[in-house]
Amino acid sequence: MRILLASEDIPFVDKLSAAAADRGVAIDRLSAETDVDVALARHGANVYVVDADTGVRRGARSATAFAARHPGIPVVVLADRDAPAAAGLLLLDKWRSTDRLLAAIETIYIAGSSIT
Repeated sequence: MRILLASEDIPFVDKLSAAAADRGVAIDRLSAETDVDVALARHGANVYVVDADTGVRRGARSATAFAARHPGIPVVVLADRDAPAAAGLLLLDKWRSTDRLLAAIETIYIAGSSIT
């Protein structure tokens, strides 16, 4: 599994990347200025994770647009515990333990892979 992570929260990215490396999972981070389709072509990720932080609606729009262009790649939105649900999107609590978060993302990846 290779994750393309859209996040501006560098300490979070570092923590998640370290936990992912321990599991043999690659994470490539992209910033808000990066074109997600170019990053996808460059890194070959097979899961797209959007760190919506406190802007769930904005993150949901980005995730939805990506999912429409790349229906074979699972999309996950990370948000704060008290964020409102985003219709039709997989929303995970950003602040759960990194191991649990990665396990949830892996489960979503495997479920998405078995559908295609």
